[in-house]
Amino acid sequence: MNSERVNKFNKDVHFWGRLTIVIALIMALCIPSYLTFVRGYVPSTENIVAGLVAVAGFVGVVWVVEPISYFPVLGPAGTYISFLSGNIGNMRLPVIAAAQSALDLEAGSKKAEVAGIFALVSSVIVNLIVLGAVVVAGQIIVNAMPASLLSSFNYALPGILGAMLVMYASTIKKEHTLMLIVLAAAVIAAIKYSPMFLPAKVATLIIMGDVGVVAIFAIVFSLTLAGRDGKPVKTDK
Repeated sequence: MNSERVNKFNKDVHFWGRLTIVIALIMALCIPSYLTFVRGYVPSTENIVAGLVAVAGFVGVVWVVEPISYFPVLGPAGTYISFLSGNIGNMRLPVIAAAQSALDLEAGSKKAEVAGIFALVSSVIVNLIVLGAVVVAGQIIVNAMPASLLSSFNYALPGILGAMLVMYASTIKKEHTLMLIVLAAAVIAAIKYSPMFLPAKVATLIIMGDVGVVAIFAIVFSLTLAGRDGKPVKTDK
């Protein structure tokens, strides 16, 4: 009887999980579809491919790595909820880990999965309440701020990217620094001077998808170093 309940629970999880994901996908495509097919704002092929290169180059690896690496902790239900609501690494996983640790549950067990579902639902509700309050009151707060303070927001994105750069750069070994500088200079030169030696359409894609191009080179660089560092060190006998 217990196994029958588990099987029914899993079937319900996959049914409602797939249904909500499909509904969210349709809703996400409503506005782009309206702008494209009703209003006639059709982006060019170059813009679409450049955007795809930029996004896929930056987070394409995450599309494969995150579902595989997060699934053992999240479980089927937690995976559906987390990937629908987002903020998995910095919010959903810590919530599940805290709940399972507080209840002294073994990760991967059915009890841990059920506890994780309640923790995830609670975090999503709290997240929506906080975001709702920020959205409602955000514009009022922004309007009340002086212009000198608002102008400082222009440095928010560079500050975030700079902090991320420092965090990742601090893990690079000294012997790899020169190689990274040379690679960065080569990528910048390739993006800047690509119109001189490449067809116009290809050069446009590289220029418009510059973030993706840089990310692809960074991934290749990281994999190369990982493969090199992972090789056994030869010792003289």
